[in-house]
Amino acid sequence: MLGSAEVLLGQVLAPPLPSWRPELRTEATLRPWAESGDPVSWAEANSQTHSHTLTGLMIGGLVGVAATGVFLTAFCSDPDTQCGADEVGRAVVIIAVPSAVVGAVIGSLIRTRS
Repeated sequence: MLGSAEVLLGQVLAPPLPSWRPELRTEATLRPWAESGDPVSWAEANSQTHSHTLTGLMIGGLVGVAATGVFLTAFCSDPDTQCGADEVGRAVVIIAVPSAVVGAVIGSLIRTRS
């Protein structure tokens, strides 16, 4: 068994592996791209639009945080008013969160081509 010269059938009948052959594009293969019009119109025809919800959310959130900071600075500067965590939390919920939501809605309405 060890010295037998048997050939496995699978090895003989297996097709060779395909090899990769780089082919340079000729002018004939590039011609349909050039004949379809200018590249800008082709890119516009094949591009998709996307909204800017995340960008609007970030901008609205930053505006809301700034407005909350201005409000808390003005509100808490009075010596008769004590500002604790509950006032800060209420100000964030009432000012910053709606600003972020409005920014996200405005961003989702803005659509651009990619």
